Amino acid sequence: MNSRKWIYLAAVMLAAAALWRLGADHPDGAGAAQRAFDHQVSGVVITVPGRVERILDDDVRPPRHQRFIIRSTRGQTLLVAHNLELAPRVPLKLGDRVTVRGEYEWNAEGGVLHNTHRAPRGGSSGWIRLERTKRAYR
Repeated sequence: MNSRKWIYLAAVMLAAAALWRLGADHPDGAGAAQRAFDHQVSGVVITVPGRVERILDDDVRPPRHQRFIIRSTRGQTLLVAHNLELAPRVPLKLGDRVTVRGEYEWNAEGGVLHNTHRAPRGGSSGWIRLERTKRAYR
């Protein structure tokens, strides 16, 4: 591997480490999501507050997912893919305020938050808190 590739790899690893430290429980989860998007980092567990902007049809291929788009408090859009085989459906309405904890995966549209449920084999668990009901769905 040439030196340019090593430098690039080192920069990506440093960015991922910094995002990991500012991830799941950082008070500025929307900022962590924006930094993950800006640096094209995936696999970071973050907690993001936002508002439901669109409710999409469920993904019916197993495992089934409830899908919706939120706009974070910083303006970033994120697709939420909530596994319905591991967690209950969230009774969402357009405009609902939610806080989503899950694993961020980069894409050019803003990113995807998934693993928004209890971890079936340990590890980091996610959830969706619907502010209207003050209930967390996991």
